[in-house]
Formats: sequence, structure tokens, C-alpha cells
Amino acid sequence: MSKFISRKDLLSWLEGVSSEKDLVAPVQVEGRLLFRRTGDVSEIVLDYTNTDLSPREFFFPATETLFTVDKSNGRAELEPTRVERDTVIFGMRPCDAKGMAALALPYLQDPADSLFAQHRERTAIVGLSCLKACPECFCTSMGTGPDDAANVDILLTEAADGYMVEVMTDKGKALMPDSLLSEAKADKPAPAQVPLVPAEGISARLREAFDDIYWSRLADRCLHCNVCSYVCPTCYCFDIRDYSEKGGAVRVRTWESCQSPGFTKAAGGHNPRADKGTRLRQRFAHKLLYYPEEFGTSHCTGCGRCVKACPVNIDIREIIGDVQKLGKAN
Repeated sequence: MSKFISRKDLLSWLEGVSSEKDLVAPVQVEGRLLFRRTGDVSEIVLDYTNTDLSPREFFFPATETLFTVDKSNGRAELEPTRVERDTVIFGMRPCDAKGMAALALPYLQDPADSLFAQHRERTAIVGLSCLKACPECFCTSMGTGPDDAANVDILLTEAADGYMVEVMTDKGKALMPDSLLSEAKADKPAPAQVPLVPAEGISARLREAFDDIYWSRLADRCLHCNVCSYVCPTCYCFDIRDYSEKGGAVRVRTWESCQSPGFTKAAGGHNPRADKGTRLRQRFAHKLLYYPEEFGTSHCTGCGRCVKACPVNIDIREIIGDVQKLGKAN
């Protein structure tokens, strides 16, 4: 039998969580639905399709100090940043949970990024199934789905007067013990129906179309605004800067994008991706070719945020369809 928790008991449970840990959940911020830390469960939005931004920043912050160098005693002492509190992210959609799993693969491979590992270890994910899909969503074509529980600690599915509960990990069991749950009296609701895109075999087709003029023509529309990278749950490119601070120094990591003109520029001025076409190709090759070859899974989760956010309507779904045809033609 499936487990069930009433809406009232869920909110009461979240209140308890927020008193002991950092609670992150979807809330309205100046007309945008974003994941934010909150201690007020009345702020949490439960009925939504997806947030405007993914929860990536709670594993890989947009700006984060990696370590501080203290020179106050005449010696240079390095103090690495440490994650001090546990976090519970509530309401994460399965596409974003897959995104966090994809983000972890490069950061946790040997040698692991210690700060990312701390964020991941000290964070529990409470997922929320999708009963209705965004117009831009195509998650089922990219290896996940509206009720995919593979990458969460707990998965909730909205039902009458409450939520069906699937506890997937020991971390989830410790967070929501059985004493809070009752036996469900109905079947789990059906997940959202999601349109398909022709993604099967896309890696091979993209390699065949690698040198096609298509990329330059497509890039004529690109503005280099980088919004596609910033809304994406899986992009992990970064820049590092050192700054003087109070007699010492800090090393800061910030988000970057492969679409930035100077991202691959090397010392001496050489830039292997000096034009927009090669940079745009890099974005889609990384999502659909390089990352799958390295890690065995897509680097796109089908959340559709880049489709929605792009000001010039560069649509990864259309590109997948175009590349399938180009690859066959070549």
C-alpha cells in the first residue's frame, strides 16, 4: 500500500523542518516563482508547474567563496569554506532532481570538489511529481519523467486533501518517519502527459552534423545574453577570481557560460571558439554529445527553461529535430 500525508500534516511537518534546518521551497519573489530559503510555510507555493529558475544555486551557488587567506598574524593561513547547516529542498520537480544528479557527476568524480560534496551531503531533496506539464517541457525524451523518483529522497504526488508519499532513501526516512504517514486509500494519480522530441540517437547525429553551416546560421540570432546557461539546472561552467580583503585575500567562484565570447580565450590571445557559431554548437554538443559520451546520460533534463527564457527563440527541441535531419543528410 502507498503512504499518504494530509496537506495540514505536511505543512506542520515543514514547520518543524524549518526550525531545525534551512528550508528551501518555491515562493513568489517580485512576480517570479523561485526556490528561496523560508521560515514561513505560508509562503510556499504548492500548486505550480515549475519555477523560473532551478535550485542549482543551492548546490553550486552563483557566487561562492572557496577559501579565505588570513595574513593578520604575519603568516598566510588558508581557511576553506565549510557548509555549516543542513538544508531541505522541498518541491523539486523530477527534471530538476535529475539535473542535480547530472551536476554532481563531474563535481564528485575523483578528485571531488569538496565544497560541492558538502552541499550535496548536507541537502535532502523532497520532490513533487508533475500532474500537469509546462508547455516547454520534454522531460520524458531526456531520460526522466513527471513522476521519476530516482534522484530524490522523498517523492510527493498531490492527491485529494494531501499527498502520496514515496520514501526513497535512508536520508528521506530519517527526515519523514513512518509515524507521520497513513495508508493511502486511493491509487496514485497519473502523471502529466509530456510531448516527445526525437532525441533517440541524437549524439551520433550531432557528431555527423558537427561541421554543418547550420550552427553559424542559427548563431546569427544569438545575443550572447547567456540566459540559457543561467536558467539551466545542469550547466556547471565557472570563473575564479582572487580579491584582496582586510589584509588577506579570498578566492571566489562564480557562474560562467560557454556562450561568453572570452570564455575559452587563452593566454596569448588564442580563442578556439572565437565566433558565435562554434560557441553555440559547443552548448548543444556538450548537452547532447560530450557529456553523454563521458557520463552515459544526457546533460539536458527537458525542463524547457531555456526554451521559455531565450529572447530570440532558440529552441533546443527544434535543434534536436534539425540535427536528426542534418545528420542523416551528411
